[in-house]
Amino acid sequence: MSLIRLFQEKKYLLRIFLWIAGIILLIVVSFSALVYVNVEKKVFKSEYENSQKVLSQMKYNIDYLDTMIRNITLSTYGSNDVKALMYLNDEETYEHLNVINKLNATIVANNPFIQSIYIYNNHKKLYYSTYGDLYHKDAELDKVLQSYTTIPVLRAIVRRSAESDDLGAGGTAANTVLSYVMYETTDRDNRMDGAIILNIKLDWLVDNIRAINRIEAGARSELYILDSGNGLIETDPGNPVQGSTFANTIRQAYVDQASGTEAQSAQPSGFFDQSIGGEKYIISYIRLEKTGWTLLDAKPYKEAYANLKQLLDTILLITMAIFAGALLLTLSVSRGIYKPVRRLMEQTSLGGSVTPGAKDEFSYLTEVYRKSREQLYEYHLEKNNNTGIMKLYFLKRLLVDSFSMSGTAFGEALHSLHPALSQEKPFVICVLRIDNYKLFMTKSLVERELLRFAIANITTEVISRSFAHQTVDMKDDSFTILLNIDSALQAASVEELLVEAQRYIKEHYKISFSVAISEPIEHYQAIAAAYSHTFTNSSYRYVQGHMAVITQAEIDEQASSIAMEQVMELTGKFIEVVKKGDPMRTEEKFRELFRNIRKLEYSDIMLASMQVVHHLKKAVYEMNRTLKEPIHIHAKLLNRELYEEETAEQFEEQLLEAVLTMTSERKSAAEEGNQVAADTIKAFIDSNYFDSSLSATDISGMMRLSAYKLSKISKEHFGMSIPEYINQVRLAKAVEWMENSKLSIQEIMRRVGIENESYFYKLFKAKFGLTPREYIAGRGKG
Repeated sequence: MSLIRLFQEKKYLLRIFLWIAGIILLIVVSFSALVYVNVEKKVFKSEYENSQKVLSQMKYNIDYLDTMIRNITLSTYGSNDVKALMYLNDEETYEHLNVINKLNATIVANNPFIQSIYIYNNHKKLYYSTYGDLYHKDAELDKVLQSYTTIPVLRAIVRRSAESDDLGAGGTAANTVLSYVMYETTDRDNRMDGAIILNIKLDWLVDNIRAINRIEAGARSELYILDSGNGLIETDPGNPVQGSTFANTIRQAYVDQASGTEAQSAQPSGFFDQSIGGEKYIISYIRLEKTGWTLLDAKPYKEAYANLKQLLDTILLITMAIFAGALLLTLSVSRGIYKPVRRLMEQTSLGGSVTPGAKDEFSYLTEVYRKSREQLYEYHLEKNNNTGIMKLYFLKRLLVDSFSMSGTAFGEALHSLHPALSQEKPFVICVLRIDNYKLFMTKSLVERELLRFAIANITTEVISRSFAHQTVDMKDDSFTILLNIDSALQAASVEELLVEAQRYIKEHYKISFSVAISEPIEHYQAIAAAYSHTFTNSSYRYVQGHMAVITQAEIDEQASSIAMEQVMELTGKFIEVVKKGDPMRTEEKFRELFRNIRKLEYSDIMLASMQVVHHLKKAVYEMNRTLKEPIHIHAKLLNRELYEEETAEQFEEQLLEAVLTMTSERKSAAEEGNQVAADTIKAFIDSNYFDSSLSATDISGMMRLSAYKLSKISKEHFGMSIPEYINQVRLAKAVEWMENSKLSIQEIMRRVGIENESYFYKLFKAKFGLTPREYIAGRGKG
């Protein structure tokens, strides 16, 4: 009963003991197994390396012979005299027959391993031979060559010679030769158009194997050679291997091993074990890439592993002794580790025991910690929220009525914002405004709060490296930063730090903000006026674009002497061009007009832009009085959202699109319908590009347009077919993902609706001149 109670109250202590004991057992067993395996591997490796030395030397000699024969065959084939005989149609002359004599006197006589050279003439269907009769009929060779679908070029073909004594006076028992064939083309009957055949004696190879095998005369070892089809090659005329059960078992074991897995079959050399006749053998092999042959070496397993069993018994005894001693040590260590846990239990529970329902001591302590953390988090949340509210209060007070504050009141407010801020130093005010705020507000509340937190904290971290400051979230689209600088020269450093923060947040959070920076403020009472002026300057984001860093100096530099009257004069000229219906001239005058509008002050820019829209609508009303087919005022001119664009570039883009659309209406009423259709096509493709099944047929059916009409609209408005435009949109979206994410190419393909990777690579390379991987790599280097 006491043991059960001990287990219930000391669950974690027992777990510690069992875990440590288990780990020690695992380590000891693993170490012992590792020692045994390493010794086994070294013994195995030693035997394998010895076999590989023999096989490698044989491979070298055979490869050397193969290379020599290839070179001789190629040089002979390239001889003009030989080719003349190879393609001869007429009767042979003395010069033709003398070619055979020359080959016999030079190549055959100087290379004892060459039995003969054949020159095959396909026109006459015969072989000219350096051995025996001049006109040679080799039925065995013809039979072997006809068995190939494609006759191998410059590869050793193992075959029986035409006669048993073909190898000459010294080769009475040998009747196998190696033939190397060189040709260029074959006819319909798979006959070579003309060829050189070198027949090699096998004596040289047999003698080489015997000589190398004598190197390992002290060990029981058997060597065999397999051809490219894994058939045994005869290497000892006095002891043929074809009828040897042992040799054929070795061959079959290798074939089974090589075909076992793709990885094994790809290895040029290796080893494995095989039981033959109740005895285990280590079989080493090495492949000859040039000839396609395989060399096998078989050694008895027991010769290499005689002492391994004794080693295994010793390791088992040592393992058991070490583990017995480790158990005693584990008990002491477990109690030492458990001691802090026992103290925590005594402090958090009555009697130091686990409460009902808890799995063990740590699960109980974890639950206690979780509840404590939740309570602490609620406290800090409440505290931080109050602190943020108060900081916002003090900052707004400074920004609104600093001119009426006393020095003491200002000092108290400043200290409440940040203790490091000093009224003795110049101040700078920065206004941060979130770009694309309408899009930002479409995000979830949690995501918006996270992004606000990121902007405030990252900007604070960057600026705090050089300046004492306070950043406050104004709870709209802006943040305000109040900071001290030591001198006016440091104002440029503020700009550099804010640019750094902009880039970091854009890269990691995919959101941008613009910044307006005030001039240095020497006296605290000027803070309110400086803030008002800086906030007004932040509106110049409309001119400079998103992620702008706006200073008074840049605004002054951009401003020109152009007057509102000049802009209105340009507006009149622009309206006259619109009335003429020339799209090219209309766009030209539009660009000129808005280049000058951007040079005005911000309030005049907005006023001039509204005047342009007003005059456009008025011009349309006037033109409709005389036109049969009235021009419809573009919806964008009637929509107040046009004036809510954050930048002049966005405003001008939307307005120009509306103007050009209305200008085009003057050419044909049908073109208006086409424009509406094109806008719908574009919207449909922009909204469904990720659908891999999206096609011109789908769009045609949805819009109830014929395929011809749809194609005509597409080429007229997009300059390309529907499939080409779909691919263009998909590639543009793919580039956006590549530049703004770390997604894989396959994931990007899926998101843009392309399923075939090779097709995606082809489209991307044609569009950008680079493959997707090269494009991403280029971005990384940049």
